[in-house]
Order: sequence, then C-alpha cells, then structure tokens
Amino acid sequence: MHFIIKLSKLCNLRCNYCYEYAELANKERMSLDNLEFFFRGLAEYIHSQPNPDEFKPHFILHGGEPLLLPPDYLRSFVQIQEKYLASRGIEYSNSVQTNLVHLPQRTIDLLKELNLHLGISFDVFGHQRVDIKGKDSQDRVLPNIQKLIDNEIPFGAITVLHRQNYQNALQTFDFYNQLGVDYRILPIFSLDSETDERVKNLALSPQEIIQVYQQVAKKQFASGRIKIYPLYDYFTAASRYLSNQKIAEYNPAKREWALIININGDIYNDGEAYLPEGLMGNVFQQSLTEIFTSSQYQQVCHIRTQRTLTCRQCPFDLTCNQLPIAEACPSERTYSKTGELICAIAKPMIEFMIREIEAIDAAQLLLKSYSYLSNPVTAKVTLV
Repeated sequence: MHFIIKLSKLCNLRCNYCYEYAELANKERMSLDNLEFFFRGLAEYIHSQPNPDEFKPHFILHGGEPLLLPPDYLRSFVQIQEKYLASRGIEYSNSVQTNLVHLPQRTIDLLKELNLHLGISFDVFGHQRVDIKGKDSQDRVLPNIQKLIDNEIPFGAITVLHRQNYQNALQTFDFYNQLGVDYRILPIFSLDSETDERVKNLALSPQEIIQVYQQVAKKQFASGRIKIYPLYDYFTAASRYLSNQKIAEYNPAKREWALIININGDIYNDGEAYLPEGLMGNVFQQSLTEIFTSSQYQQVCHIRTQRTLTCRQCPFDLTCNQLPIAEACPSERTYSKTGELICAIAKPMIEFMIREIEAIDAAQLLLKSYSYLSNPVTAKVTLV
C-alpha cells in the first residue's frame, strides 16, 4: 500500500504540466499534530487486520518540492513514524519525490540520516520544467544527479512524456540506461476541450504513446540494463499470459494500491485524486478504520470495481495488474462510440510484448534484460 503524502505544495519550479500549478506558492504544510493523528490511526488499522504482517506501507513524500521543508520537520516526521509504526513492529519505507534543483551537502546527509529513498523528476528533454522566471532547470539538475552518484545514493526517476519531448524518447532511454537508473514514463494523454491551455498543447494521443512505448521497448530489449515502467508491467503481464499464470483480481476494498493524502488531510484514490467522487474521508479527523468502513469509501471502491468490468472481458484478465483501468484518471479513460470503456494502451502493449517474446528464440533473454539490478553509483552524467 502506497501513501502519497502532500506535506506541502510549495515549489521552486513552475512545470507547465504540474497538476498542483495553482498552489505552488502556498507555504502551508501539514502540521505534526495532524500527522501524529494519522500515523496513530494507521498503526491501529494495521494491527486490526487478520494478517497485519502483510501490510508494509510505503510513504512517498510529495509536493510541491518536499526537500524545501526544514530538516527538523522531516526529522520529526520520521520520529512520529518510529513512535507509532516501528515501535509496534510494522515494517515500512519512505521515499521523497524531488525535482533535484537544489541539493546542498546537508540535504544529502539528511537523506542518509533518515534513510529516505529518492525519486527524481527529470524529463531530460522538453523544456517544461522551468523556474518562476521561466528558465529551464536542466543545467541545475544535471550536476545534482552527479552529486547523488558521487555520494552513492541510489535513485529512480520519473519522466513526463509530452508533445515537446516524445521524439526524444530514445535519447531519454539512452541517458538513464547509461546511468543504470530505472525510470517511469508518465505520458500526458489527449484531454478534453476544457483543459488548461498549459497542458492541452502538450497532450499525446494513445496511438502516439503506444508508438513511443514500442520504440523504447525494442531498444530496451536490444541494449537495456534497467527497468522502465510501465513497460516492465506490460512485459510481466505478457510473460504471465504465455506461461498460464494468474494473479488476484484487483480489489481495493481488500488492499489499496495507492492513496493520495492532500495537505488538509483529505484522502483519495489515485484515479479520482482531488475529485469529489474520489474523496474517502479525512485522515486528520477520522481514523483509517472509520474511513475504510464508511459508505463513502465503499462508493469509491464501487466506482473502480465497475471500471474493472472492462478487464473481466479482456484475454489478459488476471495476467495484467488491472491498474491501467481501475486507477485510470479521467484523461486516461478512452470510450467507444457506444460509451464502453476501452483499454487503449495496456492491452495493445501486452499484445506487442507477446509478439516480441514469441519472435525471439531465446525469450529468456528478454526476461534477463528486465532482471538486471541497476547500480548507478559509478556512472557519469552526460547528455547524448
């Protein structure tokens, strides 16, 4: 279970596609008292479950830019976790999602001290990650990536795929593959006519996204030593399908995948984040036990269960993790002319992966290409 915690919205960038754009100057942060209430309730919820040892929550400190928060605030956050989780034998982990614009040595030391895993947001190409004055942040980020490597701090990355950089997708792969850094591609999907102009002109069609994914996958098969998401998920689903393996039906009422906690404590599922229909409750006013037994929560689960009826009709049902449908945000949902939800990207990508596997005599080579454990600590940062 992942908890994406919006500790603060304050940010030193103004990325054109950021869904928090309107709040990036907001200096408000979650209070430590509220966080204590949440973690106390989380511990009680986990220990009330039939198999509490199976719950190993992962917390993603998000923003805004969470590394702008005072070091003592982050220390207090971790101390609260230790008080309510570690002291009760609950295993958990933390990561920070950062734009890596500002990385003094004291921040590097803090990451090590608090055992915070690191995810960086860096597109490599596209010129959308700009500061308040509209200046591209890339020249400040590249030296900081090298700092992480020199200090032997492992990290993963997220790249946003959009109209200004989709033609550089193979170069982006080369950049991260050279470093040995796993990364996730987050595409900006074609959106409706009411979308903010900042994002509308960056959106890609499902067909364009599939084309990029396939190009990157082929290069990954030929020369890759890293994992690329969601391509790895599609490959895994194809492998299950070919070996007649099945996984459980996604049932958020039994185990949630990812929950987003807004700065005011409102908690949402990923696909309906910040939408009224995705609001489950408030973790600063209600315990998780109260939230997860409420009719409001059951309705949020029902919305996702209804979407997965599309999965039940798919040949890859229970080989795919079903998240591309169950937790699809509104811009990611494609409908037929008769109003039926369509799996516009995951299904054709799984079909593509099956064809690629079957076309290669030694299909295990593909499996091996995804089993490599990346280690970026000896790499050098260069743009190709």
